Parts: sequence; structure tokens; C-alpha cells
Amino acid sequence: MTETLDAIRSRRLQRTLQAVAAAHPFYRAKFREHGVDVGAIRSVEDIALLPTTGKNDYIADPDAFRLRADDLPEDFSVEERVLWDIAYTTGTTSGRPSPFYNTTHDCYAILDQARRCNEAEGFLPTDRVANLYPMAGFPTGAFLSVMRSTMIAGLPVVHGLTGSANSEFKVRNSLAEALEKSAGLKPTVLWGVPSFLRRFLDEGRRRNADFSAVRMILTSGEPVSAALRKEMQEQLTAMGAGPIKIQARYAFTEMQGGLVQCTEDSPVQNIVPDLYYLEVVDPETGKPRPDGEEGMLAITHLHRRGTVLLRYLVGDVVTLSREPCPHCGRPGERVVRTPRRVGNLVKCRGMLVNTDVIIDTLSALEGMGEFQLVFQREDHPGAMDQLFVRIEFDEASPLRGKWSDTALREEITKRVRAAVSLRPDVEFAARGAIYDQERSIKAKRVVDLRKVPE
Repeated sequence: MTETLDAIRSRRLQRTLQAVAAAHPFYRAKFREHGVDVGAIRSVEDIALLPTTGKNDYIADPDAFRLRADDLPEDFSVEERVLWDIAYTTGTTSGRPSPFYNTTHDCYAILDQARRCNEAEGFLPTDRVANLYPMAGFPTGAFLSVMRSTMIAGLPVVHGLTGSANSEFKVRNSLAEALEKSAGLKPTVLWGVPSFLRRFLDEGRRRNADFSAVRMILTSGEPVSAALRKEMQEQLTAMGAGPIKIQARYAFTEMQGGLVQCTEDSPVQNIVPDLYYLEVVDPETGKPRPDGEEGMLAITHLHRRGTVLLRYLVGDVVTLSREPCPHCGRPGERVVRTPRRVGNLVKCRGMLVNTDVIIDTLSALEGMGEFQLVFQREDHPGAMDQLFVRIEFDEASPLRGKWSDTALREEITKRVRAAVSLRPDVEFAARGAIYDQERSIKAKRVVDLRKVPE
């Protein structure tokens, strides 16, 4: 009889907890502190007996989250002990990336995860992929995901290799070089951060690049608004492509691949529920919340041997469903409401402003270029806070459509006032002034220049 998903999850969780109790520095201490008996945890329904783990716990000492091979029980294999590679997380408080260790066992699991994600997203044996993630100063999960997906599928891939050129070695390409190399493969799939894809396609159209074979765009790292989807389709149509399927991943390093869409309009889902367990928890108590209720996303590794995390708070507020996907029928948790980051509230003129609301309303504006919210205050007593919306605006671009600078300024002002009851100042910037693909992986949407923010 075929083993059920619940049985697989429970068996793998018990095995992982056996390894953690014996060989995991952080959780050995945490279990003693909280009096956790891992033997009492028999299934994923018992995961709530474990304490949650905060991002700051991990960032403070990433090595404490890596299993010690010498401390593992004897019946663990060589593949479960040997270090294969290291990925790194971004966005840490120290500015230094945190290592995420993969053993050979983990590498095999991640490659199989990539295979299953490929199937769900609709890759074809004939696809050719352009990896348009930048080459950062450390191996990021996004860049590695493209390598793993194309490797397991045996697909040809060209790497754009853009990024900050702060090395004595000539390993990174300019935007023009990345365009030339990518177009030479005649890719069918473009894969990257939305901010960069927008810049890449805009430059490609200006240079009359041939991207007529493109049939799919995959993204991660930022939301993709309906307006941006339309813009990317228009750009590719102008370069000879037909209808484009645009699918977005909700990815984070701790999941080594992320949640994917099986169709363009579907919620992202956990394609590998035998490897990861997702839940929504109350951020104060750590207690799980039922499906349909909003809370903090927590991930538990069911079958890892390098870096292992249990009930780890990713840092996003989400709503989950455990019903099978209505489009493809796959099991696994689905995020049914767009994730939002915690802490996106900024005090301005005595009010708490949710910057996500402003970003959402401006992202929905067709013809909107790259933009940035800037909070500023003059350095003298009694000075008022100012909110600036900076936008890259090229009136000659065909994507600007009906907008003159005056009309766009008025529309932005109207939308921001309606969203958060603040009147912004609107500033126009030259193309490339806000988002420089050679200096950052994605656009920085919010900047607070006040010396002492309220």
C-alpha cells in the first residue's frame, strides 16, 4: 500500500528531530530550556509543541543551526553528513549574509524539488532559459534556483551575469552585454527579479533585440502587479513574441526554491509538502492559527541535514489554505493572500503610514516607471515630515502612453492621498536614477532620510 503524505511527513519529522536532538547546537539548548520531549512529537499535528524560532536567532549565530556531523547517530549516511554547498540569505541587520548549509542529502532533495517545481510551472523539454538574476557577491537562492532547475531538466541556460562590478576580475556583464548574450540563445524563458526584467525588456526594445521565442517569464523577489504584467507583455510583443505566461514564485532561502504557481492566476503553493511544513502562527504566543486566518508564516524542515529550522518565522504575514489546489489538484499548503512584510509601517506627520498600501496603488498604475517613496525632514526644530514619490519618467517611451509629466504627477498625488490621506511631493528622475541594476538586486522602494524618524 502506498504511504500517505501524512505518514511520510510524520516519519521524516521524527527522523529529523532525532538528528536535531543529537547534533543541533541551537535546538539542543532550546529544547532543554523549554523542556521539550522530542519523543512526544509523533506527527506534524504535534509541531505546535515546539517553540518558534525568530529570524534574529538565526542571524545571531547561523552556525548554531547546522547539524554537527560527528554528533549524528551512527545510522545516518555519509550523504547526510557531507557538506555539499552553501547558500546565503540577504537582508540581515548586520549587512553580512547568513550562511545556509546544504549536505549531499539536501542537494539531492533540492534537485528533486526543482524537478517538481519545473513540472508544476510548465517547463518543456525544448525550453531555453535566460538566468537574469544578478551575480551577487555570494551565492543567492534565486541564482542557484535557476541553475538547479535547468540542471535537473537538462535545459540550456545562458547567464546574464549582471551585478555590481566591484571585482578585479571581468566576470560581470553590463546590461548591453547581458542582452546580447541572452538574445543569442533565443530563450523561451526569462527568469529574474521584476525590477531588472522591466529594465532588461525596456533596453531590449530600444536595441531591437529578438526575443520572439519567449513564451514564459518567471519571477521572484518582488510582487508583479497587473500593470507590470501588461507592460512586460507589450514589450515582448513589440519584439516579436506571442502571448506570454507570467508566473511568480514566493521564494526565500530557507525553502531553497520557494512556493510556485501552477497557473498564472493561482495562489503560490508548497509543491514539496514532504520536505517542508508551513503554518500560520500568532506572533505573540506562537500558537497555530486556523486556515483562513492571517498570521506569521512559519516553516519547519521535515527532511534536512545541513541547516535545520523548526517553526522558523520567515518574517511575512500570510493566510494559508490546506485544500488541494483547484487547478492542478496537488496537496500542500497554499498562500491565498499576498504576503506582506512585517514592520512596513512608517510614522509621518503624526500618522502611521502603511507603505505597502502606497506601493500597491502606484504599482497598479499603467505606464508607471520605477518609483521610490522617500521620507524626509529638514534638520531644524518644528520641521514637518515630507513624503516624496520619486519616479523614473521618460516621456518619449511608448510605455508612458497617455501620461504627460503633469498628468502623471496629478494622478500619483490623487492615488496616494486616497490611499493614506497624505499629499506627497512628486519628483521625476532620469532613467536609471532610482534603480541601478549594477548596484542592487532589486529596486529599493522605501527610503527614510530623516535623521531621527518619529
